[in-house]
Amino acid sequence: MKKVVLSALALMIATVGFAQFNDSDVLQVGVANWSDVNQVGLLNDSDVIQVGLLNDSEVDQYGAFNGSLVVQLGAFNESDVLQVGAFNSSTVAQVGLGNDSNVVQLGLGNDSDNLQIGIGNDANVFQLGIGNDSDITQVGAFNDADAIQIGLLNTSDIDQLGIGNDAYTLQIGAFNISDVDQAGFFNDGDTFQFGVGNYSRTLQVGFANESDTWQIGLLNGSWTEQFGAFNDSDVLQVGAFNGQFTHQHGLGHDSTVIQLGLGNGSITNQHNL
Repeated sequence: MKKVVLSALALMIATVGFAQFNDSDVLQVGVANWSDVNQVGLLNDSDVIQVGLLNDSEVDQYGAFNGSLVVQLGAFNESDVLQVGAFNSSTVAQVGLGNDSNVVQLGLGNDSDNLQIGIGNDANVFQLGIGNDSDITQVGAFNDADAIQIGLLNTSDIDQLGIGNDAYTLQIGAFNISDVDQAGFFNDGDTFQFGVGNYSRTLQVGFANESDTWQIGLLNGSWTEQFGAFNDSDVLQVGAFNGQFTHQHGLGHDSTVIQLGLGNGSITNQHNL
């Protein structure tokens, strides 16, 4: 009987010790803030800081060595983080009123950083695979950014400054890179990459500019920049080693570039101001 009791006690101690391998720290200052943390696995780490009114955070970690940091300063901000796998890392910082962030990481070594300052901004990240990296920074009001990465070592960077800007990035494959920068009002930049090693750069400054870039294949490169208002750029690259540069400055320009095959090159410049 003594051996049974000692064995049960040892099992209890081992179980408690295993549970303590995960670490969760929550600091809340203010009124009616809410935090929900669930950790299942080994050596997961979660830190939540909430200062203000009616901020909401949920963190779910399943696996090992995942890390999450959530900082919310203001009111009515909401953050949801789901990590399944190992060595995934998520940082969410929201300052202001009514910002919303959603991060889903499934796999190994994915990294996501969401920074939102202002009112009613929305950032959504979905990562499935290994070593994908997403960075979203939004300053202003009612900006929206979405990054979906499926595969290996894809990189997405979205920066938006202003009001009502929208960016959407979809990457399926490996080693693809997308960089979207928008400043102003109601600009829209969408990037779709399927394949390996494609590169896309979109820069829009002004009002209601729109850019759509599609890359399907291997090592295609696209650079689009638009300054002004109501400019529109559409790029389709299918194949390998295609390259294009589009620059539009002024009002109401429209550019369409379609490249099918290998090693095609295109430069477009349009100005009216």
